[in-house]
Amino acid sequence: MPEFLYLLVNHPALIAAPIIVFALLALWSRSRTAWVAAAAWVLYLVYELGMNAGVLCSGADCIKRSPLYVVYPLLALLSLVALVQVYVHIRDQRHR
Repeated sequence: MPEFLYLLVNHPALIAAPIIVFALLALWSRSRTAWVAAAAWVLYLVYELGMNAGVLCSGADCIKRSPLYVVYPLLALLSLVALVQVYVHIRDQRHR
């Protein structure tokens, strides 16, 4: 896996940024999809904190991150869908 993909693994505090962004977008646009995206990022933050603390893994298992091959694309897709949904909500509110 490329090293830049381990940025969130090595620095889980950075995961707070998309959580805050999607929560603010959800409050502003009243989009449920943005809330779902924020919740998914919170779950991923809990997962990463558990992995870094050694609660969800032990020893060499903490280094192996094969679930990220599924988690990253799902988070990316959900985030993209949420951003489009927020745009649609804001656009519709302006046309009313």
